[in-house]
Amino acid sequence: MRWLAKAALQKGLSGLPAAESVNYVFQRRVYRSLPASEAAFRRKFGRAVSHLAAYAEHGPSRAVGEAVFYEFGAGWDLAIQLSFWSLGVDRQILVDIRPNLRYELVNVSIERLTRLRGDLEREAGRRLREPGMSSVGSAAELEDRFGIAYLAPCDARATGLDAGSVDFISSTNTLEHIPADDLAPILAECRRLLRPDGVMSSRIDLRDHFCDVDARLSPYNFLRYSDRTWRLVNSKLGYQNRLRRPDYLSAFAEADLSIVAENATRPDEGLGALRALDLDPRFRAYPLDELAVQALVVVARPPRAA
Repeated sequence: MRWLAKAALQKGLSGLPAAESVNYVFQRRVYRSLPASEAAFRRKFGRAVSHLAAYAEHGPSRAVGEAVFYEFGAGWDLAIQLSFWSLGVDRQILVDIRPNLRYELVNVSIERLTRLRGDLEREAGRRLREPGMSSVGSAAELEDRFGIAYLAPCDARATGLDAGSVDFISSTNTLEHIPADDLAPILAECRRLLRPDGVMSSRIDLRDHFCDVDARLSPYNFLRYSDRTWRLVNSKLGYQNRLRRPDYLSAFAEADLSIVAENATRPDEGLGALRALDLDPRFRAYPLDELAVQALVVVARPPRAA
């Protein structure tokens, strides 16, 4: 099976020195999955627009140009963060557990923001700032030009940043890659960083991510396996925690973050697909409609502002 081949490759690569860099070479040169497609870039721009809508509805009254944005697990291409800049955000702090930024991919995002500006303006319903075509090659250039401070290595459980210094926290398809034991500490650090009227917007992908490389694979496939079996294929290069909606809601509550908006996506065919699977006993404890959730959007803020 194609997904098992990728899982085995990532598991093998994860034991090498500089595993992230080797994985990047494979993704770009062998799988040719990088840079991400233009369609994927447009989706990321749309998610930036959705995050800003959460800020407008639930966040402080400060204009985005006066706010401090924060994100952990920034990724390789900064498509969402550069989209924020194009939409008027002037100051962002990004942290990664290791330096994952790839400037060649960042420059692809810059080029696309410039070339697709007309289409993106129609999607956003507003004018966008144009980044121009010149490339960036360092963290200093990134901060000088786009107001994006990139901090890596930096532990998202204990960033060392000042308490109450952030207006908005965004997280896009990151929480599902965080080990369960680290989830509440990372969210607690987000709670510490937020101003009393700040807000956090998170999108979580609850699907088995291997279905993106194997179209025949069910988005629920990984629910078939015990924790012991799943550890055999679950690599740190593409780690998936397999948590479900109730687990994430409990983690937000444990971190003292009050949920003010939530949207769970359950495809109509989800229940039938789950009934056809031989679920591991761990997951039989969940109601099927909870297991069926494939995407979750959570907007949360400190309780005093709720």
